[in-house]
Amino acid sequence: MKLQQLQIFQNLTEEELEKSLVCSQAVVKKYPKGTYIFRQGDTPLKLYFILEGMVELGSINLNGKITRSSYVTVGEEFGEVELFLRQSAYSGYAKAKSEVSVLEVSQNFFGGICERNCVHHSKVVFNMLQLFAEKAEKHNRQIEVLTSGNLRQRVAAYLLENCDPDYRVRLHMNREDLAVYLNTTRPSLSRMLLTLQDEGIIRLVGRKVIEITDYERLQEEE
Repeated sequence: MKLQQLQIFQNLTEEELEKSLVCSQAVVKKYPKGTYIFRQGDTPLKLYFILEGMVELGSINLNGKITRSSYVTVGEEFGEVELFLRQSAYSGYAKAKSEVSVLEVSQNFFGGICERNCVHHSKVVFNMLQLFAEKAEKHNRQIEVLTSGNLRQRVAAYLLENCDPDYRVRLHMNREDLAVYLNTTRPSLSRMLLTLQDEGIIRLVGRKVIEITDYERLQEEE
């Protein structure tokens, strides 16, 4: 993904983009699969945008068990909660799920008023506000899915929410990760998907695509 395609830089000219990169002290860094971008307890200093790959976000309890996890991919940002709430440490970790390339933006860029009153600075800050609003809406949708009722209803809500105009759901996570997202186990999720397929409501197309074959019946499951 090119820097110009990041939502934070939308509506900026090439010149404004270059100036923004200088003002923000932004750098592009690559992380091999399995390496940490930051660990739980590290000091928040940067905001991160994914240019390539996928990042796992999670937290670990005192017993060393992962208590929550989610995934962000190309074009998405992470690390903003602790950074903008000025917390002293990250409440979780960020680890490269695959080889990733990220744009790292210094907190100083967002911490005060630009001395030169740069137009591009104002545009970037406005774009960030829009990003956060969209992310809040996304989290609200996830809450709706998780509170949809039993597992069958949660699966139906997830599929309906994420299907394309061609009635296909293209998964950006594996079955185990999707099970965590839906607050269930992988075997339970697999059984439910097979049940829906046997009933002619969906069709499993490989490991990453689910086709909705009876949209109206799936709607009735919510």
